[in-house]
Amino acid sequence: MAAKVVRFSAVLGFACLAAACAGSGGKSSASPGSEGAGTSGSNSGGDGSPDGAGSPGSAGNPGSAGTSSSAAGSGGLPPLAPPRAPAGSCGFDKPAFCDTFDTAHPGGRGGDIDETQWHFARWGHETRQHFVRIPNTTEPLTERTVTSVFCGKPFSGILIPNDVVSCDGVGVDGLTSMQLNEVYDDQGDFAFNSMRIRQLFDFTDRTGTVQFDVDAKINPMNLGHGWWVEFWVTDDPAPMPYHEAPGIVPYPKNGIGINLQGLNNCPQGRESTEVSRVFVTKDHKILHDIPGWELDHDSDDARCFKTQDQKLNRIKIMLTKDRVEIWASDFDDAMNLHRIAVAPILDLPFTRGYVHLQHSAYNARKDGNVTGVQTYRWDNVAFDGPSYAVPRAYEVDDNTLPDIDGTGGHMYGYPLSDQTWTTVKLKGVDLTDAASASFDFSFLANSGRGLMYRFNGGDTHTFIVPPFDREGLRGFSTDVALGDLVSGDNTLDVMMTTTQTDKEEYIGNMELSVTTSK
Repeated sequence: MAAKVVRFSAVLGFACLAAACAGSGGKSSASPGSEGAGTSGSNSGGDGSPDGAGSPGSAGNPGSAGTSSSAAGSGGLPPLAPPRAPAGSCGFDKPAFCDTFDTAHPGGRGGDIDETQWHFARWGHETRQHFVRIPNTTEPLTERTVTSVFCGKPFSGILIPNDVVSCDGVGVDGLTSMQLNEVYDDQGDFAFNSMRIRQLFDFTDRTGTVQFDVDAKINPMNLGHGWWVEFWVTDDPAPMPYHEAPGIVPYPKNGIGINLQGLNNCPQGRESTEVSRVFVTKDHKILHDIPGWELDHDSDDARCFKTQDQKLNRIKIMLTKDRVEIWASDFDDAMNLHRIAVAPILDLPFTRGYVHLQHSAYNARKDGNVTGVQTYRWDNVAFDGPSYAVPRAYEVDDNTLPDIDGTGGHMYGYPLSDQTWTTVKLKGVDLTDAASASFDFSFLANSGRGLMYRFNGGDTHTFIVPPFDREGLRGFSTDVALGDLVSGDNTLDVMMTTTQTDKEEYIGNMELSVTTSK
């Protein structure tokens, strides 16, 4: 077969682990490292920030892209589509996207999440094996100052995919509502879950607004270990964007990330948090790394917000190409947002992208005697702006090999070699009106390493890992020729080009994404 090489040129900058630096409708078809470095508006209607930002290029009008990248690949932008939620949904007058998690969609890698609208990705490992999750069990409160419940109750033996469930909780309005619960054990090192909205978020020539509810708690000791939430927007659909933590360096090609992990003498007390860092990446390098104390704040009192387990905060991100405002509410006054931080001069190299919500943890048992098994609850995720057609997604089923450390878990990624092809399936691919496609995946391999892949036994392509300064897990998205695909079930073969004897190599969180022309 003809061999084609996909090369990706980048030089990766260094960014330290945020905590350490800061000092303190149905499913689509499926899919050891040691511990290290790890413009404002007036308060209106109890909100405190302008709904939808009221700026040009509102829903239905994408505006002009200028020189910014389109986030749509070689096939161009997906077509505009009618909004999927009525006015008033998720707190927006004109929502382009809204998910309240009121309906469970079991059957795929992401548990109850609707994988026609979301991509759910995981990272974690044991001492001797990567892409592993072990059973999750409540740690008794008598042994920990902080524990965790799942769907409101103590739990035992929860494993993928039952670690993501829609169940009842108390909403920001004080009423019972369905929320998405997701839980994992950090296994004594760094791990995270990442949820990406498949629909494109467009903030071209306007202030785009993203809003979500989450119980945004952190380790109250906050000594660099614990659990927290992050928000990212990236210009391509590569899984699991991040800055840097032990074992991972998945700087997105172009993106902005907001780390809600800070606790610098918050007047609200230790059960509160703030923005610890804002990251901007360009060409897989850190363009800006802004610590929380260098962000603009209306006042010291306003920079923090109070949190509590199972009590939701409302978070609002207002984004332009050159500025981001971050708003949040206290858990006991969750409908009243205040501005907690502003980062100007972002220089974003894109104005359309994909929203990721993330739950991170780093050896939480080490500091403050807190649980390493933590649940976060998500609700009312929404954004405004133009409403685009959602790409079709075909996920590769997780691997189900038992973990080698005998904990009762399993390895959900796929180990790679240069000896044999690893073959996986993409079920029920629909190529009707297909305009472009991409192969999106998480990859644990060093710089310069080559991944060979082919669809349906056809042409072999080789993806070369860019030259990064740091090594670890990364995420990539690469174009797929439509001629390589067939309607119906497809096979995907992956294999390394050469042997690497000193490090195991893995791939996971794989999917095929197909953008349509109408």
